[in-house]
Amino acid sequence: MDSLLVLINAGAGAVQKTGADTFSRQVSEGLAQRGVKASVVVVEGGALKARAEEFAQAPGDARSRTLIVGGGDGTVNTAAAVCASTDVILGLLPLGTLNHFAKDLGIPVVLDGALDVIAAANVRTVDAGEVNGRLFVNNSSIGIYPFLVDQRDAEQKQRNVGKLVALVPALFRTLRSASWHRITLTTEEGPETAIRGTRRTPCLFVGNNTYDLAALGKRSSLTAGTLCVYIVRRSSWWGVLTLPFKIAFQRTLGHLDPKRDIELLKVSALSIRSHRPRLRIAIDGETVHEQTPLVYRSRPGALRVLAPAAQEAGP
Repeated sequence: MDSLLVLINAGAGAVQKTGADTFSRQVSEGLAQRGVKASVVVVEGGALKARAEEFAQAPGDARSRTLIVGGGDGTVNTAAAVCASTDVILGLLPLGTLNHFAKDLGIPVVLDGALDVIAAANVRTVDAGEVNGRLFVNNSSIGIYPFLVDQRDAEQKQRNVGKLVALVPALFRTLRSASWHRITLTTEEGPETAIRGTRRTPCLFVGNNTYDLAALGKRSSLTAGTLCVYIVRRSSWWGVLTLPFKIAFQRTLGHLDPKRDIELLKVSALSIRSHRPRLRIAIDGETVHEQTPLVYRSRPGALRVLAPAAQEAGP
């Protein structure tokens, strides 16, 4: 078995721009120059999970149990779900639009920098989150955001455009069609700290560890074993629409009011009930329909990843 396997999503922008053969050769040669032997394979997104599972389940020594994936946060989610709570080490080549997980780990988004991290072979143990058995490395949400993601994806397919271009018309359709959610929350923090209650909200966001809104949604830690829950308070659609701008400019304008705009909870587990038997939810930028109740929990130390040492991590 090869010492290291690299699976690259054929749909990644860098792959499509450069060509699969050329890009895989760049990765293979780049690793070889750094003294790393690897098998590099470009696969369609739908086949990536099966290839990752095949690798993770095969016998081999410790070094052969290192899986590198190239793609965006959705690709990372697929591979992380395979590697979680196993002896397989996960490495990343950030090739997506946003690359939230890689950035929060301090992994450079340029190819050479990411290859340097892989060659350094520094392993960190980090947390994941889970909802109804589905793993997430960044966040999960219900309400307006999953609806927006579906509309954006439909716009991309219809017009053959990128995510950012598709976002504008998708946003208008979302504000016109999305509905409010009446949900009941129950935490599992113990009798003295448990939180129970009903909320009416356009959006609830659950993060794997704490997102700093003042830092535009970055995480300073992925090892606190915490779910960070943001509940957008009941407001007009105009209030919902302007909320991202309040968050983005709060340091200079001071417009974000936690009592009026957002409720924040930090828990290790959370149950969400709804009168709807199934809810559309977003998981690391992809949408699925899940039966209620939605049961969220933190999975401390679920992943071993190749990343710079924590004190060296940066954007």
